[in-house]
Order: sequence, then C-alpha cells, then structure tokens
Amino acid sequence: MIPPKVHVLHGEGIGCQDEVAHAYKQAGATVEFLHIKQLLSGKAKLDSRVLNLAGGFLHGDNLGSGMCAANELEHGTDGEKRMKDALLDYARKGNIIYGQCNGFQLLVKTGLLPGAGGRHDAQQVTLTHNDCGVYRVGMAKHCIERPHFAFEGIDDDDLWLWCRHGEGKIQYRAPGGLISAEDAADNRNCILQNHVLLRYIDPTTDTPTQKFPHNPNGSEDAIAGLVSADRLVFGHMAHTEVSVYASRDPRWFAEKDDLNRMGFKAAEVDDKLRYGVGMKVFENIVRYVSKG
Repeated sequence: MIPPKVHVLHGEGIGCQDEVAHAYKQAGATVEFLHIKQLLSGKAKLDSRVLNLAGGFLHGDNLGSGMCAANELEHGTDGEKRMKDALLDYARKGNIIYGQCNGFQLLVKTGLLPGAGGRHDAQQVTLTHNDCGVYRVGMAKHCIERPHFAFEGIDDDDLWLWCRHGEGKIQYRAPGGLISAEDAADNRNCILQNHVLLRYIDPTTDTPTQKFPHNPNGSEDAIAGLVSADRLVFGHMAHTEVSVYASRDPRWFAEKDDLNRMGFKAAEVDDKLRYGVGMKVFENIVRYVSKG
C-alpha cells in the first residue's frame, strides 16, 4: 500500500510544523511541507490527501490570531477561483483539512469552519482573547461531542490535551460586530446541533464547563473544536502534536511508577507508554485516508 501524502503548512511564523510532520510520519504517511505563501498565491499543487494547518504564531498574531492570513486566503486566487473555494473543492473530493490552534483560527476566520447551514461566505463564530487575559499553557480535559474518524477508539477519560494560546475563546457575537443578535442565535442553534466536535470538561464532574482553568479560554458552550457537516474539515485549539508521546503528559511518571509497582520492567513500561493520545488522532487520520 502506498502511504498517503500529507501537506503540512509552514512559514510566516507558524512554528509547529516539525512536530506535526513527525506525527504523520510516525503514523505511516509521507509528508511534504507547503509554505503558506505557496498556498495563498494559488501556486501550490494540492495533490495530497490531507492538508494540515499547524499551530504557532501566524503573522505574529497581529490584528488577531489568523486574521491576516484569513484575509489573504479570502482574496487570493489560483488563477480561476478564490483560494477558499479551491480548498472547499479539495475537501469535497474526499480530502481532509485539519487545523490545530492557529490553524483552527484560520479555518474559523475564513468561514471554512463550521459551515453551518452549508454556508462558507462569512464567519459564523469568532475566536478572541482568553477570559483569563493572558497567554495560557496547560493541559485541558476534552470530551468528544460527536463521532469522528480522527477520534475513533479514544476514551474521553484519556483525552487530555495541551492548550497554549492567547486567543482561543469561541464566541458567537462580539459587541459592535457584524453579526446580529438574531443571526448569532441561529448560528448557535445550528452549530450546537451539527458542528461541535470537542468540548472542555471539568475533570471533577466530567461535564462541559465554563470554569477556568478547565475551560482555558472561556469559550461559549465549552466548545473546544468544530467540524464541518461532511466531517472532512475540522479543528480545535489544542495541540495534538504535543501529545504524540506519553512522556509529554504530566501524569506520565505516576503511571510509570504504578506499572513498576505492578511488576513491569523498565523497558516494558517505556514501550507500553511510548505513545500518547495525540498519536491515536494522527493514526486515525492516516488510516481513514488510506481506505479511500
């Protein structure tokens, strides 16, 4: 079987492309880096099965996270059509567009996500400054709101992911913004019915929460990730690429100690705990596109 090809976006301050590329390679895919200027100029040959928009500090997060690149994507063309329309065509062919953190922000601010009501002509939600007022780094527990191939076989109890961002709060309407209160209510209803992929969870109650730090940014309805109706465009604020190895989880040493006390040898423990929950996400994506 020929390994599926993945394009990983880089350049202009993105920053997390190496970790994402490593995850896909470990999952069995071939990876080609794609500079964001190639994508925005319409010169890129999108002959991959997955386009991954990695996280980081795209354009230095000036004017709001992902906003500069979203404007470029909105107005750029491939010579025949807008780049946003070209990306929608890419997904309609059965390919995947996946964004983490900054990449998720880009998908939201171009209107590629959530696509409520089949519309992609304008933003339906936004991502704004965290309620805590600072750039937040920490583990957050998530739950899977609706079945999705990327999270298949993952138990909610294991879905602890690193979040590190300053502008991760999802909200339906900003005071003085272009979305009316009526439209925001309609968008919210449609999004809650069809487009919520992940939510932030309070680990003490295992229920969605607005409370800090379990909801690290104050996102409305505890939304941590969104998905298109066809499930092929999706993203979230958390960095799954940071959770590829179990040793990146603060609970790792306690788990190793428990296994040692159960009689496992050091080498057996390391092998048992080598990969974390993030690895399962990338493996699931590669497995999904390998079928088609």
